[in-house]
Amino acid sequence: MPPASAESEETRSTEEDPVSGRTILPPDRPPEQLPLDPGRGKDSVHRRLTLNSISNTARLLISLVVAFFLTPFVVHRLGDAAYGFWVVVLSFVGYAGLLELGVQPAVVRMVGFHRGASDARRLSEVVSTALVFFAGVGLLAALVLAFVVPPLVPRLINDYQGFPALRMVMLLMAADVLILYLNYLFTGVLYGWQLYHAKNLIDVAVLLINAAILVAFLSPGGLVIVAGSKALTDLLALVATITLCRRVLPQVAFAPWRVGPRSLRELLGFGGRLFLSASAARIADHAQPLIISSQASAAATAHYAIPLRLVDYTRQIAWSLSTPFMPMFSELDGQRDEQMIRSIYLRYSRYILFLTLPIVGLIFVYGRAFIAQWIGPVYAQQGGTALYLLAGGVLAHGLQPLIWRLFIGVGRLNFLVIVSVSTSLGVVLLGFLLVGPLGISGVALSVLVTAWISQVILFVHTSRYLGVSVGRQFIEVQARPLLIGAVFTGLAALIAGFLGSASYGQMAAGVGLAGILYGPMLYVGLHAAERKELKRILRDRIKRGPRAVE
Repeated sequence: MPPASAESEETRSTEEDPVSGRTILPPDRPPEQLPLDPGRGKDSVHRRLTLNSISNTARLLISLVVAFFLTPFVVHRLGDAAYGFWVVVLSFVGYAGLLELGVQPAVVRMVGFHRGASDARRLSEVVSTALVFFAGVGLLAALVLAFVVPPLVPRLINDYQGFPALRMVMLLMAADVLILYLNYLFTGVLYGWQLYHAKNLIDVAVLLINAAILVAFLSPGGLVIVAGSKALTDLLALVATITLCRRVLPQVAFAPWRVGPRSLRELLGFGGRLFLSASAARIADHAQPLIISSQASAAATAHYAIPLRLVDYTRQIAWSLSTPFMPMFSELDGQRDEQMIRSIYLRYSRYILFLTLPIVGLIFVYGRAFIAQWIGPVYAQQGGTALYLLAGGVLAHGLQPLIWRLFIGVGRLNFLVIVSVSTSLGVVLLGFLLVGPLGISGVALSVLVTAWISQVILFVHTSRYLGVSVGRQFIEVQARPLLIGAVFTGLAALIAGFLGSASYGQMAAGVGLAGILYGPMLYVGLHAAERKELKRILRDRIKRGPRAVE
C-alpha cells in the first residue's frame, strides 16, 4: 500500500514517527508488551467495527428523540428570556471547547497506534501527557467562565434585565467545562481502544438521567437546575468513563512523571492540523448564513437554514457509522498490516454507502414536501432548490465516507488539510459571488461545486495511497451503491407519485414501503461471497437463538 509519494520497501520497513512520518531510530530496548485481546483476528476486527458503528448510530438516534421531546419542555418551563440566556451560556462553553486544539482525536489515533504496536510504555506517556494538557487547559477555561465572562454578559445581551442566579450558573458551568476537558482524555482512550459501544451506553444512561432530572425538578426560570443537572450528569459520565478505563487498561499508568515533551509535540502537531481543518470548515459553515443575511435578508437566511439542517442529519448518520474506523486504522498501522487497511477501507466504504445513499435519495424525493409539513410551504418553495443542491454536496462528500478516518488513523493529514482549507475558502468566496444573482441557491451551489471538486482530488489521492487504480476503487466501492441507490430513488419517486406526499402519513407510508423494497435490492447489490456469508450468519443466528447475541 504505497503512500502518495513513492517510497521503497526499505524505507517503509524503517521505524517512523506515528504522527509526523519522520524516520526515527529503533528504541534502545523492546517496548513493554500489552496483553493482546483474545480475538484480534479478522473476525474480531469485523465484529468490533459492526458493533461500534451500530451503537454510535443508535446513540445518535436516541439523542435526537430525547431532544425532540425535551427541548419544547425546557423552553416553556424556562421562558423565552431564560432559555435565550442559556443558549448564550452554551455558546461560551462551545467557544471554551476550541482550546482542545484537536488533541482528543490525536489521543484516539496514538492510543490505537501504540496498541497495535503493543507498546505500553509509549501509551502511558501519551495518555499522561494528554491528562496534564487537558487538566491545565480545562482549568484555564473554567477560570475564564467563572470570573471573566459574568461581567461581560450585560454587554453581550442587548435586552439583558438581570438574572439573579447568574453567578451560580456560571460557576456551575465553569466546573462543567473542567469536567468536560477531563472527559475528553478518558473518552479518547476508550475510543482508541475501540470501546465505542461501552462509552455509548454511558452517554445514553447519562442523557436519560439528565432528562429525568429536568422533567422532575425544572421550574420556571430554573437555570440553576439546568446548569446543575448538566454538571452533575457530566460528572457521573466522567466517573463511569474513568472506572471503565481503569478496568480495561490496568497496565497503562496515568502518571504526571511520565509526561514527555515528545508526546506533547506529537499531540499538538497532529491535533493542530486537525484543528486547522475543523476551524476552516466551521468558519465556512457559519459564513453561509452571514453571507445570505448581509447580501439578501434575515428571512432568506431562515429559508436556507432549514434545508441545511435537514441534509445535515444525513451527514451525522454517516459520521456516526464511520467514527469507529479511525482507531482501527491506527491499530492496523501500528501492526503494519497494510493489506488489512486496504481491505477494510474498500469493503466498509461500500457498506456505509449502501446504508447512506438511500437517505440522500429520500431527501431528493420527499425533502421539499417534508419541509412544507414541518415548517411551512413558504420554506419549501423558497428553499427547495437549495435543498437539492445541498443534498448533492452531501452526496459528493459521502462517496468517500472513510477517507478522513483512514488518513487520520495512519497519521498522514497534510494533503487532506490543504484540500479541506481550500474547499472552505472556496465555499465562502464562491458564495459571495453567487448569492447576488442566484440568492440562497447560489450559496448552496458553491457548496455543491467545491464538494465535487475536492472529492475528485481526494479520490485520486486515496487511490495512490492504497496502491489501487482509480477505476478499481470506483468499481469496488462506489459503482454498486450508486446503481442501487439510483434505482431506489426512482422507485421511491414512483411510490411518492402513487401514494402522495401531502401529509406525514403519506410520506411515512411511502418511505416504509420503499425501505421494505430496498432490502432485496441491497441483497442483490452484495457480492456473491458476501451473500453466501450473510446466509451463513443468519443460519447460525437462527440455530443458536438468543445465545447468538454476544
